[in-house]
Amino acid sequence: MCRSLYHNKLTTPDKAVERVKDRSLLIYGVALAEPPALLEAFAKRLRAGDLKKLRILSSLPLAHAQNTVLAPDLVDCVERCSQFVGAGDRGLVHVGLNDYLPNHFHQMPKLISEYMTVDVAATTVSPTDKSGYFTFGAANDFTSTAARCAKYLIVEVNENMPRPRREKYPASFRGWKKGP
Repeated sequence: MCRSLYHNKLTTPDKAVERVKDRSLLIYGVALAEPPALLEAFAKRLRAGDLKKLRILSSLPLAHAQNTVLAPDLVDCVERCSQFVGAGDRGLVHVGLNDYLPNHFHQMPKLISEYMTVDVAATTVSPTDKSGYFTFGAANDFTSTAARCAKYLIVEVNENMPRPRREKYPASFRGWKKGP
């Protein structure tokens, strides 16, 4: 049953981003969870004029984001707010092309869930397990909160995204319970 449901939902990156509307707030996965094909599909829509404006909250953009949705030719179409200003966007924040949200990293889940309306979350996940569950793998940060709060969630499956394996924990650790 899980396999058939999974295969029924498979689609192309272009089709996956079709239902995203103008002025939507996008939060995409950080670092290893940047979804390259989805970010490229968003950039194509922006460049084609099919999507006029996209609001993006992100952190530490890597090459995929910098070359697609955060590319210099899209600054008129993208309203970006960074929750961490790194080398890749320091100049853009300095001249006012990107905004900065001052915060402590641990505050991001609360800021997202209590103060933002997330229209779309896009992230990279591991392949499903035998029960049909994905995992955020090595990138379970505020992206998981954005995924739970989003009106629309798009995932890009990467065969190389690691997934935690419970059996790696020692047997004595698995039996521990919280509290006295």
